[in-house]
Amino acid sequence: MTRREELLEATVDYLLRHGIANLSLRPLAAATGTKARLLIYHFGSRQQLLAEAMERVRQRVQEHVVESGDLMKFWKWATEKKNQPYLRLIFEVQGLAMQKPKEYGAYLRGTLERWIDFLEQRLKGRERRLVASLIVATFDGLLLDYYVTGDLDRTTRSFRRFLKEIA
Repeated sequence: MTRREELLEATVDYLLRHGIANLSLRPLAAATGTKARLLIYHFGSRQQLLAEAMERVRQRVQEHVVESGDLMKFWKWATEKKNQPYLRLIFEVQGLAMQKPKEYGAYLRGTLERWIDFLEQRLKGRERRLVASLIVATFDGLLLDYYVTGDLDRTTRSFRRFLKEIA
């Protein structure tokens, strides 16, 4: 693994623990064992570092969709306490994208498109893109509902019902 890859992985781990909204390069650099100027050297800019880190977060999460093999198993993965930092970070960036579209909007548009493309490729039928969009929106909405209310039973039953309806 190259030094750049090591820094990217360490950045992802840092973001999962601390979030992105108040990110400062100096504490990030200290936590990753380098200097802020070397992070800029390796990634070109703070924004490029964050874009690559969030892309890595998306990839890690999508690996679990593939591993689990179905959306209900992925729901269970996403609601496990140890995996929640991934989705909470994604939700944080989505919120930031609405507040600061110039800074985070491209990430949000890109990641939504990649999720929809990812699911569309795994679906059958004529309206695969529409169904993929519906799955992403419903999954996000119910997961956010769970994180806010803590009602895992209701949100899980709702997601299960949704999957039955679109089957």
